[in-house]
Amino acid sequence: MNLKTINTGAEILEIDAQTGEILVSGSYSDFTKVQQTKIKAFKLLSKNDFVMINGTWEAKRDGLIKILTSLPISYSWELKDRVLTDKYAQIVGTLTVANGGIKRSADSMGICEFTELKGNGGMHFMNARAETRALKRAIETLFGSVINFYVLNYLR
Repeated sequence: MNLKTINTGAEILEIDAQTGEILVSGSYSDFTKVQQTKIKAFKLLSKNDFVMINGTWEAKRDGLIKILTSLPISYSWELKDRVLTDKYAQIVGTLTVANGGIKRSADSMGICEFTELKGNGGMHFMNARAETRALKRAIETLFGSVINFYVLNYLR
């Protein structure tokens, strides 16, 4: 990992050259909390938490939920909008993750079409799959640098 850290005294600016992530923190203690959380998230991952889909490594739902529930963080998942028809379900939600005074949020959307279910299940399963997809995308957004680092260094 190629990190460039700029310390201006009260603030830290970190840039990851591989993922392009920029982290601005108001204090060094906040910066270290975020770094330690990322390290713990990375240690939770294994090759079984990923699957190759159309030539791209994707994190599985179980691996992402493992990150969310096994770290010393608090989180909330709030549904913002839901559309449910006989053809598709669409869920929009916001995931907020907190570590002490540091909070990060991500909005995401998940869609499931009834035709994907192939006769198994009904509206409940369509709705549940759309919500799972929305939550998965939000976790990927908040922990993307950890996931990308794992894929680049252990799966390629």
